[in-house]
Amino acid sequence: MWKRGMFFSLSLAVTAGFLAVVYLPPFLWALSAAIVPALFLSGRKAWGRKAALFLLAAGAAAFYFACYDQQHRSSLWGAAAEGRTLVLAGTIDSPVIRDGDTARFALAAEDAGDPGGSLAKLPRAERIAMRVLLTEKSQIEPVESWRIGQRWRGEVTLAVPDPARNPHGFDYARYLRWQGISVTGTASFASVRVEPGTGSLSSVFRGWQIALGKKVEALFPDPDTAGYMKSLLLGLQTDLSPELQQVYANLGALHVLAISGLHVTILGSLALWLAERCGLSRQTALLVTMCVIALYVPLVGASSSAVRAGVMGVLGLLAQFGGRRGDVREMWAASFLLMLAYDPYQLWQAGFQLSFGVTLGLIEFVPLLMSLPSPKLAWLRSLLAVTLSAQLVSFPLLIYWFHQFSPLSLPINLLAVPLLSAVVLPLGLIALLLGMVHPAMAILPARGAAFLLHWIHQAFDRLDQLLLPFRHWPHPDGVWLAAYFFFLWMLPLLWKNGYHRRRDLLAYGLCLALFLCMARQPFTGRDEVRITFLDVGQGDSIVVEVGKERVYLIDGGGTPRFQQEEAWRKKRDPYEVGKDVLLPFLRARGIEHIDILIMTHGDEDHVGGLPAILPYVSVGAALVNGEPPSETEQQVIKALQDRHVPIWTGKPGDSWQDNPHVRWTWLHPGPGSEWSGNNASVVMLLSAYDTNLLFTGDLEESGENALLQERLPPVDVLKVGHHGSRTSTTPALLQRIKPKAAVISVGRHNRYGHPSAVVLQRLADVDANVYRTDRQGGITLIVQPEKMIWQTQILVQRPMQPF
Repeated sequence: MWKRGMFFSLSLAVTAGFLAVVYLPPFLWALSAAIVPALFLSGRKAWGRKAALFLLAAGAAAFYFACYDQQHRSSLWGAAAEGRTLVLAGTIDSPVIRDGDTARFALAAEDAGDPGGSLAKLPRAERIAMRVLLTEKSQIEPVESWRIGQRWRGEVTLAVPDPARNPHGFDYARYLRWQGISVTGTASFASVRVEPGTGSLSSVFRGWQIALGKKVEALFPDPDTAGYMKSLLLGLQTDLSPELQQVYANLGALHVLAISGLHVTILGSLALWLAERCGLSRQTALLVTMCVIALYVPLVGASSSAVRAGVMGVLGLLAQFGGRRGDVREMWAASFLLMLAYDPYQLWQAGFQLSFGVTLGLIEFVPLLMSLPSPKLAWLRSLLAVTLSAQLVSFPLLIYWFHQFSPLSLPINLLAVPLLSAVVLPLGLIALLLGMVHPAMAILPARGAAFLLHWIHQAFDRLDQLLLPFRHWPHPDGVWLAAYFFFLWMLPLLWKNGYHRRRDLLAYGLCLALFLCMARQPFTGRDEVRITFLDVGQGDSIVVEVGKERVYLIDGGGTPRFQQEEAWRKKRDPYEVGKDVLLPFLRARGIEHIDILIMTHGDEDHVGGLPAILPYVSVGAALVNGEPPSETEQQVIKALQDRHVPIWTGKPGDSWQDNPHVRWTWLHPGPGSEWSGNNASVVMLLSAYDTNLLFTGDLEESGENALLQERLPPVDVLKVGHHGSRTSTTPALLQRIKPKAAVISVGRHNRYGHPSAVVLQRLADVDANVYRTDRQGGITLIVQPEKMIWQTQILVQRPMQPF
């Protein structure tokens, strides 16, 4: 007979089975299988049989996952690894999102063949992350008419998605992997043919979603407000301002924009109230409300949080329909199991983890905190309990996935989020429902919501400009994560066993404070210098961390600027090196303050990424070459001067020490020198624990000849000048410094042919080990008193399957 708590226990077993099959070697599975009979035959039958059942359930889950994963292995991976172009035919399997001159969607490919040949059936319909390039503005309208379920055919150039190219950067390959996608495809609009398909419920709901989005646009004339309300009410984030989305993420309020249990609760309560007011019986009203929720979830995009909330809502209503009081934790577990049965890959998705993790935290911790005697006001105690519970559980997940957790998160979730959730959301929902009857009826709620949003967003913008400490958190290690979740697991158990006296609460608080301190990783990397040569494409950006004492940033990369794009081609949130590479790395290292910013020279590929990071980090001082600054460099200098940051330059021989073992020396250029352009690059020598590193910027031959007039010691590591151009890294310089290793910061498939084969031969002639960002991604050198440790982000190009 099924006992209370069995769904929850089963959910733990399923999670253990999934994790085991992915991360544990096979011999441990066999060992677990051998233990099961012994546990059944154990004299202490109660715990033995429970453990055996747990292992059996975990084993069954592992087998299910292995079978599911086998079914989703790519049959096109080999062709993608070779970069082949094939003709693919299949059906559109996701909403088509047009962003500038690119349309993106998932294609369920069913047939494939060489151009000009016949097509053959694939072993199974395989999902491919498609990108269709538009060449003319007239192509926008037909692309935006594409819908889920339509037949699609075109010539597609296949590729293997990129893994993370920098430490803790965005891993596109793994992101797609857990959506059941192993390859990507690029096609030109001219080669595509789209035909009507059989249609699907998904396309019907998507059409309704878009139609309701247009209603929201009519109710809220301001584009930013309309984009926000479409995200809040309908889960449509295509028109949500990227800047506003970033502000919410920075302040820890991004969860407001996700369709969640609050949306389902408000809509369900409204539907139940209206059904009963229409004279329906309680039982019939409950059935109607379940139908409303079942329709609402796919209408808003069926995200993990929306499906979880919908399933739990329906299960709760079913319990009422049967005259029972549902166990919330069991409903949580049932929805967890149902969603993983449908798609086991969801367990590795950030949205799924946050939705289920925070919900379980609310179930477990809110009743405990509500049992405390203070604050006296029940509504205030409830607000504090909900906010603290959510923060407690979301903290490790947020710093793991995003490396952000604002100290303002708690007060904002206490003060502003209730306004957004309990006032703006209902007002927007009411406005949308009334607007469907007649637009005039929606004027008051729509204006009320817009007024509140304007006021709240103004406050958010001001708060986001505050450079408070403890906003960026270093990537947590596995031991810390395991210990933190074990603490969360034990806390309710201890509490329910009577350990909630004043001194117990103090002990819990001290444990939590210790976890927060350890999350900052105060004892790692003290006696070392860590130099990270970031892969910023065709550019330079180097982060030097001197123990826990100082941080240097040498250049910030930059995104090449081409001729002005036509307006229709512009992306909503275009790729930018500072925003998409440098800032995420600084966050992943927990860096909020740069002690010294070194701008070697004003080229865009060296300083273009700096404006994007300045709003998020403070700077102690900046070093420049003393030449008239370029346009972007002048923008950076002005921003620093507005903050009263000193701007310095130097002369050959200037030096300073960070500690007794670390010294910096300025080698080039001199004050008032005739150098300009690349030859005016700042050249620095770093001596750390008897290891010499030379940073040369874009210095070319004439600048190197001048450098040879200085006292140059033998160099252990050379940052090769000008991305490996043949005009730099001359034989004379190499014979003088005799580097043991050389790092070339260079973009993949760059149009300049860097690095030059001549330079590579010169480095080989002096027996220097060569590291390249185009082939190895971000390169990290850790200099310690006794040794140097090299770490490259991309070790070998390996398939993403099976794991």
